[in-house]
Amino acid sequence: MITRFSTTAQVTLHEVGGKGMNLIQMTQGGLEVPDGFIVSTKAYDQFIAENDLQNKIADLLDGVSADDMNALEKVSAEIKQLITQASIPEGMRSKIVEAYNTLDVPLTAVRSSATAEDLPEMSFAGQHNSYLNVSGEENLLSAVQKCWASLWNARAVSYRMRHGVPQQFKTLSLAVVVQTMVPSDSAGVLFTVNPVNNRRDQLYINSSWGMGEAVVSGIVTPDQFVLDKKTGELITSVIEKKETQIIRSDGSNVRTAVPPELQQKESLNPGELKQLFSMAQAVDTYYGEPMDTEWVISRGKAYIVQARPVTGLHPMPVKNDDIEKHGLRLYFSFTRVLQGISEPFTPMGLEIQRLEMWGALKALSINVEKRPRGFKTAAGRVYWDFTELIRKPKRAGKVAETISNKDPVAGKVLMEFVDRNKNELISKKSKLPMPPKTLLTAGRFAVRAAGAFIQPQYAERRSISLAEKHLKTMNRKARKRETAAEKIELIEEIMESAMKVIIHQCAYFIPAFKADERGRKRLKKWLGSEDYLAPVIQGLPNSPTSAMGFRLMEIAYELKQNGEHLSKTHPFVIQFLESYGHRSNMELDVGHPNWKEKPDYIMNLIETYMEMEEGSLATKMSRHHNTTDEAVSPIVRKVKEKKGKRAAKHIKKDCRYLRQTLGLRERPKFDLIRSFALIRQVLQEIGEELVDRKLIQEVNDVFYLELSEVQEPSAPLHELIEERKKAFYEQKKIKTVPRFMTNTGECLYESAYSSSEDGLHGVPVSSGEYTGTVRVIHDPAEAKLKEGEILVTHSTDPSWTPLFLTAGALIMETGGTGSHGGIVAREYGLPAVSGIERVSEKLKTGDKVMINGSSGKVLLLEETEGE
Repeated sequence: MITRFSTTAQVTLHEVGGKGMNLIQMTQGGLEVPDGFIVSTKAYDQFIAENDLQNKIADLLDGVSADDMNALEKVSAEIKQLITQASIPEGMRSKIVEAYNTLDVPLTAVRSSATAEDLPEMSFAGQHNSYLNVSGEENLLSAVQKCWASLWNARAVSYRMRHGVPQQFKTLSLAVVVQTMVPSDSAGVLFTVNPVNNRRDQLYINSSWGMGEAVVSGIVTPDQFVLDKKTGELITSVIEKKETQIIRSDGSNVRTAVPPELQQKESLNPGELKQLFSMAQAVDTYYGEPMDTEWVISRGKAYIVQARPVTGLHPMPVKNDDIEKHGLRLYFSFTRVLQGISEPFTPMGLEIQRLEMWGALKALSINVEKRPRGFKTAAGRVYWDFTELIRKPKRAGKVAETISNKDPVAGKVLMEFVDRNKNELISKKSKLPMPPKTLLTAGRFAVRAAGAFIQPQYAERRSISLAEKHLKTMNRKARKRETAAEKIELIEEIMESAMKVIIHQCAYFIPAFKADERGRKRLKKWLGSEDYLAPVIQGLPNSPTSAMGFRLMEIAYELKQNGEHLSKTHPFVIQFLESYGHRSNMELDVGHPNWKEKPDYIMNLIETYMEMEEGSLATKMSRHHNTTDEAVSPIVRKVKEKKGKRAAKHIKKDCRYLRQTLGLRERPKFDLIRSFALIRQVLQEIGEELVDRKLIQEVNDVFYLELSEVQEPSAPLHELIEERKKAFYEQKKIKTVPRFMTNTGECLYESAYSSSEDGLHGVPVSSGEYTGTVRVIHDPAEAKLKEGEILVTHSTDPSWTPLFLTAGALIMETGGTGSHGGIVAREYGLPAVSGIERVSEKLKTGDKVMINGSSGKVLLLEETEGE
């Protein structure tokens, strides 16, 4: 029932709670911990049982929702009253008092230590009560009882409900820590990482005068010190004006003014910082994970009073490069910045992404291992090592310029990082492999691009031909592969061949990219605005993504016209899925079912379109049937009137390149996903075999494994799959993904200079102004966007395209003029703004906003009530 900090016996988390366990461990590890003891969970359980409170508590909680805080507050007050008015059994009172008297100190701190508290994946900080300056036996017993009662604080109950923590008697319990209070000259918190920027090679300290409660409760802005974790060297310090402190006076805590001469003086001297550095090293060595500690300085000596795992840190990259061996490395978020994907990948999805990088490098004649060192993952997202690309400032600028086309904020962030770390980056020679054979690949690419310039009318046919030849060959091979090893070998062949196809398909839309750049400059110079080009890129005739969206609208229109009902077996739906069923709402991840397997999203979209008026449907469909002459002729006439025949001839040529080849930019990804669909089919065949051998439970469990694990498994994989699924769903909770990470753990989300006063000024992506109602959507598969609503999301990929047909405007966290969202918004004539970090948290569904796609400004006109 009573456990001393100094115990050498084995104790469990369930006996002493998170806080108690950490104090015992720190004492055992030789750290300076003020003495004390723990009233274990057995005491709480016995107290509840002997007072017959367990059923009363359960009855009060029955039917209460985690979201109904008013009801929770009422229930919480009743439960706490039951506990504080009950009697502590006599034998228990004697043991607590006996332990207290052995401390032989005037004052103690009495703190709650819950069995679900201070776990790595959760943060119960501040949700249970603590009592300071407790003196005397009766006051101690009262404080213990109040701590027990605080297990049922409304906020704590709600948090447990939201996180699925069981509330049943004995499953959930609470221990109480009783600890000697040492007088504190200064106090604060010490993190064995830097929680501000996620760096694992730095220590972060907050400090102020008096007791630590001033820092923890937030009544003072503390001093901040950042130390090098290896050397203890002071990197930065910010000394704040500390006007308030909490001190002990007449046996109680008193909030008082800091003497004027101390208010702007550093609250830690070099010697004290050195002690805290030594403390951090000991904590780090003992726990081996990032820890959040509380400390006090008393008469020049540092004591640690609490330690808990740091929560909320972004996970480190898997197979991270050691900074001592490899120096500083920068990892680029391929999926967020280039693909507009913030969701995590399944383990098998990451495997195929790894092979995608390997295949792309091989296509460029750069031979690397099938596990390229430059391929990184963190929290289920894909990162590429960009370090060698940015060692030279000039080349870094070009890389940033290229990235900015997809995501302007990422370009800014990259250049800020390069400027900040210039000396470190240029201290090593760039190691970019560029074998002679790469020039041959470049030559073939140039020939294809030249063909597209000379004969743009054949570009689409040639691009499709490359993909069809590849897929025909791979499908033929797939029919002949029997064993898992043969099928895995085929998957590698598919990816190697698919990446060659993708690279060469990109040659066919080079004329459009050049014409777009050139045409915009000409129109701005000749007519005063590049917006005249907008009709030319609407309803592009050879974009498979646009054709897909408009076909869905046509199906809705035809069904409505004919008075037919929608069903999955309708010929229109079956035909659509034959052409587009390989796609999905997370199509770069082979672990996700495609639309052919799960057409719910498609059915939902058609239903939404069918709810629209026929006239509105017809108007929207007419955009897709916009002919080249209808789009180009008005611009040519305007230019001819202003600048003459020669200029008109130039702009006509640019427009025709755009009409004939710009839509082909969607073709490489469209065809790559066809390769992914074949890979998914091959993996499901392996899954069927593993199910037959009882090594996995379901066919699609194969997507929670890696290729090496499915080749020759000798034992059941059920536990591993469950672990992977649990990790995957935890990763899904991370909504905002760093644009860049480093091997120190630093996370770079947005530019230091990008935020506006209201946080709603982004990057203009597609011109125009629109006022409407916001709909925040995280997953298109579960979305229903009403006509005219403003789509607000993290980013988009081709699977989102059909939603654009009903949207009035678009606001994204990530994206630029060259991103999928920007491209399609312009093609559909939607005003669009991107680059507003955490915009889906700043705006809520139902808010009324005005968006200006020319300036990047989003104005919140009216907030929705409720949420």
